[in-house]
Amino acid sequence: MEDPAAKFFSPEVTSRDRAVFEAGIAIGTAIHQFTGTPLRKPEDARVLEEAIKRALLAQPFRERVEVKINYEPPSTEGPYSYSTLRARNMDLLVVVKYGSWRVTARLKYIRELDYTLAYIEDISGTD
Repeated sequence: MEDPAAKFFSPEVTSRDRAVFEAGIAIGTAIHQFTGTPLRKPEDARVLEEAIKRALLAQPFRERVEVKINYEPPSTEGPYSYSTLRARNMDLLVVVKYGSWRVTARLKYIRELDYTLAYIEDISGTD
């Protein structure tokens, strides 16, 4: 697919660089757009998973998106019985294809780090 925005990037930026960049944009979008979203019921999490998936797939060069929200509903009932989505509740996989490069990026809570890590799970292609 021809990229009409390519002319705005430095000529030093390779297709591989762009694939990684686009994957980072997708992960950043998910974290910064959706954390803080109120959740009351498990079905709210399922609806939000689909909304995140659709939002990320709307961005250019996205090939596949998988979203899993690990959510425990509040144990009490009442008007204030809800929580909000946190990055650590998200398990996100994004596959970007730019030129001949394909990048699989991940956002996942890593218990041993006690941190929600965004990272490149796989990268393949040639220039």
